[in-house]
Amino acid sequence: MNQTHKNNLFPWGVYIGDLVDKEEQIPLLLDSKKGGFCLLYDDESKEIANILIENVAFSLLEVMELHSLVVDVFDFSHKKRFNYLASLDKNGLYKIAYSPKKATLAFDDIEEIALYRHQNLLNYEIENLNDYNSKSEQKEPYHLLLINLEDFPDDRASQKRIKNFFSECFDAGFYVIAFGNKDEIEEKTASYILEKFPHLTLKNKKFTFSKELFEFIDILEQFDYEYLNENLTKKVKNIQAELEKEKEESKDKDFLSVPIGKAGLETLYFEFGLNSSNYSAFIAGMSGKGKSNLLNVIITQIAKNYTTKEIELYMMDYNDGGVEFNKYKNHPNCKKLFLGCQNSPQLAIDMLEEFNQAMQQRAELFKEQNISNIHVYNLKNPNAKMPYRILIIDEVQEMFSGDWKEKGNFNNLLIKLAKQGRKYGLHFILSTQGLDQIEINKAIINQIGLRISFLLSSEIEAMKIFPTNKEAVKKSVALEPYHFVYADSTKTVIAKAPYIEDEDIMQTLDTIAKQRSKDEKYKPQVIDGNIEDEVEKSDAMIKKETSTTNYKPKYDTSAEKELLKKLRDKGIV
Repeated sequence: MNQTHKNNLFPWGVYIGDLVDKEEQIPLLLDSKKGGFCLLYDDESKEIANILIENVAFSLLEVMELHSLVVDVFDFSHKKRFNYLASLDKNGLYKIAYSPKKATLAFDDIEEIALYRHQNLLNYEIENLNDYNSKSEQKEPYHLLLINLEDFPDDRASQKRIKNFFSECFDAGFYVIAFGNKDEIEEKTASYILEKFPHLTLKNKKFTFSKELFEFIDILEQFDYEYLNENLTKKVKNIQAELEKEKEESKDKDFLSVPIGKAGLETLYFEFGLNSSNYSAFIAGMSGKGKSNLLNVIITQIAKNYTTKEIELYMMDYNDGGVEFNKYKNHPNCKKLFLGCQNSPQLAIDMLEEFNQAMQQRAELFKEQNISNIHVYNLKNPNAKMPYRILIIDEVQEMFSGDWKEKGNFNNLLIKLAKQGRKYGLHFILSTQGLDQIEINKAIINQIGLRISFLLSSEIEAMKIFPTNKEAVKKSVALEPYHFVYADSTKTVIAKAPYIEDEDIMQTLDTIAKQRSKDEKYKPQVIDGNIEDEVEKSDAMIKKETSTTNYKPKYDTSAEKELLKKLRDKGIV
């Protein structure tokens, strides 16, 4: 069956082979909403069973977008069962629990993911993960569970946990192929799985379908069933070629990619864009463990690698006195720099309003050009590219724990920006010292693809930013200084950031600013939140700049207006 159309949703039917006779060949697909099936075989048929399972896995990988499906295997066999799938382990597409201890940890992880999705993503309008992913821009990956019933489950996982998980696992994005030698399976521990999923039996190398598995079972009397057995070497090469192409195109697709440290021997990059699927970031960590240093590394690297035509920064320091960002008064990419904002929560709300107003302006521009996002816009307009904007707020916990009205406004604006801003090149990085006294809106965390943690005080604190990543939770409470957990949709790694002195930062920025042409740098507008008349002066300056817009004077969307006018004058739109 030649399936070439790629999708990031789980297919309605799972392809397992063909029904054939002398005149025709009909693909045989199982209804995926059944959630999976049990493949039970005898000694003589074991190899055929392995071939079929591995082919079914590759048929799903073949029709789904890269990274939208992960294959999780529970199998304690001494000999590797799925050699072709195992070749994808380095790419994060294949994971195996090959011992009771690893199986316990792996089941804990997938159980946590399922619970999180049921509690936070699914509701009366969104019944399953396909519904969620079809409506959300931040996609959740699906899991294909290949479970050797001769090994798992066992007494370590209670029957209650097994039943709770597998009873609704498909809705949460899990499809199951449970397999095993029917004479070796312990009915007691595997009873619920055997009862829950329909059976495909393989005896003396011949298949028998249950009516629960394939309701049109009568048609099998008219056809022969040929199980799926294709050239897996070719399929592996195709997937690896896709992965290599993705890697080659990453620099074009990620508008931001800067080195921030080492994960072992490998350089780790802080990335935003289409390839990484990261569009916003949350950084947390206890005082003195390296959080501020990492922010310094990111902000300085942006100056080294990008001009204002590519990336603009808006930076807000909620530390007492603005001590962390004071060094950035000469950052050539920074358009606005807010210092000492701890007593001025409205400033952050105003900046989010400005970003959301800019989003409306850019939406109007894209609509006139029939363009869907900033990446396409910049490809279409190479001589009038639109810069990406990043709002950086340090010690943002002030905004999550303030006055209820201000807190509500901040959350609502941030959620809107998180959900829609990526289309228009509007992004944010939030940084906080502590999470123990604040509650972050789960809708915000759900939309933040990249989460970074230095040492945290407890797993309860870590769960607030890693609600479905048990590995990240455990690692984040046992970190050395300047080491951090970097977790996104494709990886969870521990890395160490290089230390950078304030004096070196300022010297580097001065050098870069002197080398840049006037149209490739800014002199930041500095707003001191501790000085009331400075804020009023800032608002007056912005009002003058934006007097021709229909928006409130504190919002600066003049750049989008000017760009739209230039394109219209040239007849481009």
